[in-house]
Amino acid sequence: MLHLNTDPTIPKRIETGTSDGDDLGFTEELFSGWLEVFNDTRLYLHYIISRCKNEGNTQKLIRRWRSEGYDVRIVKPSVIMRHILGEFGYVASYENLSPHYDGEVEVWRSPLVR
Repeated sequence: MLHLNTDPTIPKRIETGTSDGDDLGFTEELFSGWLEVFNDTRLYLHYIISRCKNEGNTQKLIRRWRSEGYDVRIVKPSVIMRHILGEFGYVASYENLSPHYDGEVEVWRSPLVR
């Protein structure tokens, strides 16, 4: 597990094409997008596009993060991403992710996490 944030109460934004993104396997050659890390243990994937369609890279990335102990949550997933998340047993929930969104937004997460 990486220690990415000196203040665990403030999420850290990570984009592809950065050293932090590369350390997480969120590399620019495979993906475009951004995520946030909260408390060094929870990843909120806000946006992802796979640069190599239909090769399973997004599933591999989520599996990697989960195996490394991260609580991986996907914000407002696309229809295709919902299908992937369903294979992982993820469920829809709602969270307040201010200041990015007004009010509660749909966030898919593992059913084992509270």
